[in-house]
Amino acid sequence: MSSDDWQYFMENYFGDPYMMWHDGIDTKSVTRLRGEEREKAEEMLIGAMESGSHWAAMGLRELRSKRAVPHLKKKLPTADGDLRLQIALALCFIEKTTQYVDYIIEILSDDSFFASRLNAAITLRHFPIPKVIDALFNAVSDPEYLVRNHACESILYIYGLPADISAHEDILAHIIVEYDPELKQSVEIAFEHYATAADMLRDLVQSQGSLRLLTFD
Repeated sequence: MSSDDWQYFMENYFGDPYMMWHDGIDTKSVTRLRGEEREKAEEMLIGAMESGSHWAAMGLRELRSKRAVPHLKKKLPTADGDLRLQIALALCFIEKTTQYVDYIIEILSDDSFFASRLNAAITLRHFPIPKVIDALFNAVSDPEYLVRNHACESILYIYGLPADISAHEDILAHIIVEYDPELKQSVEIAFEHYATAADMLRDLVQSQGSLRLLTFD
């Protein structure tokens, strides 16, 4: 008979896809497993990741699965969106390296799906290194408000400040500006606001923040 922890793991990683998307999952559920159940979960997550589950890549990250590394590396070049993001993040944490951060930066900069850019903006807060900070400041001018918002909040987090851009109404007022893509002047005005927001945010973190240390906890 399987344990309660096994059932909880299965509900989280192999449950109803809509509920997993809507409510999220407890990624730590896999770390509660022991012995044969843990080994079986690792095997199942590798198979699910290879089949395209970004949730599974998250589980392999939580396990710090050395066994999964060659499978993750093989999948990374052909993966896209959230799967590529989570594979890159898993490899960074398992191998304790920033070697794969460029994959996440590329998603933030170039992915056509705004939700993937949003997730990249959130994920990059794990890496307080110059090229990530530069990418996040660039994303303060993303066409989508939610990406701009999370880029700002990741910058605040990286500099040890509360990750809540709404607490800085002067900056928020610039990033909430919307525009009509059919009107050149509207676009230009909006992006001037975004550039102003980035400048104000840079001044804020340099004067009040302190750069976090890079860890892989």
